[in-house]
Amino acid sequence: MGTSKGYVPPTGYLWPDVKRDVTKMVKNNFSSTSVDKTISSFAKALSSSGTTSPSRAIQSGSKALSFIDSVRRYGFSETLDRLRLSHLKNETPENVRTGLLQYFSDGGSEFYDNISSQSMNELMRELLKGINDISEYEDVIKSLDTGVFIQEFIIKFIQNCFFANFTEKLLTLFDRLDRYEVAERSVKTHIRNSIERNFSAEDIQKVDWNGIEGKKIINNLYNRALEILSAWSEVND
Repeated sequence: MGTSKGYVPPTGYLWPDVKRDVTKMVKNNFSSTSVDKTISSFAKALSSSGTTSPSRAIQSGSKALSFIDSVRRYGFSETLDRLRLSHLKNETPENVRTGLLQYFSDGGSEFYDNISSQSMNELMRELLKGINDISEYEDVIKSLDTGVFIQEFIIKFIQNCFFANFTEKLLTLFDRLDRYEVAERSVKTHIRNSIERNFSAEDIQKVDWNGIEGKKIINNLYNRALEILSAWSEVND
């Protein structure tokens, strides 16, 4: 539940609204309208952060996208050489997966950097699950659609941002631990369904993901996802 870092109470002029909506969501037993309203408030609060921590942290996804692009161009083995990861060639598939996850982690120590790393680790574990031979890595990575990859990363990042900020508050509102599971399922499902229903990003190739263009693409798509979540409940108000 949440990240491994300590809880950091959110600040800013929109966050008190989110905290009130979280309380109302629990009191209303996670009704569709209350979840909708809470996620809308939360998305607006994240958007109000502008170019600060959340939007900067999401750009760490460019490292994984650069790796994917390199595998498409040069193959898995040569990419490991180019990125000084040659030592992974002699490792077991599990150790290769661990090594790649460490490489994709941005390594930042701030709150949202940690959430970004957590989200990338979750995504890559899902994508690389079940690989039993190192030769399969190239096939799996080359088959990835960058648009779908970015969308999934953004979904996980926003989901994890919510629970990193509000897990402790939610737990204080529950009389039974299983109610937290209901909250997690309701909120994560709403975020995923809203974005998947209204958001699409085409497979993007031939981009310098480590440069300004790549980071701008990720940030624009992230802001688009927040716009979707913000506007979704306004229709129902």
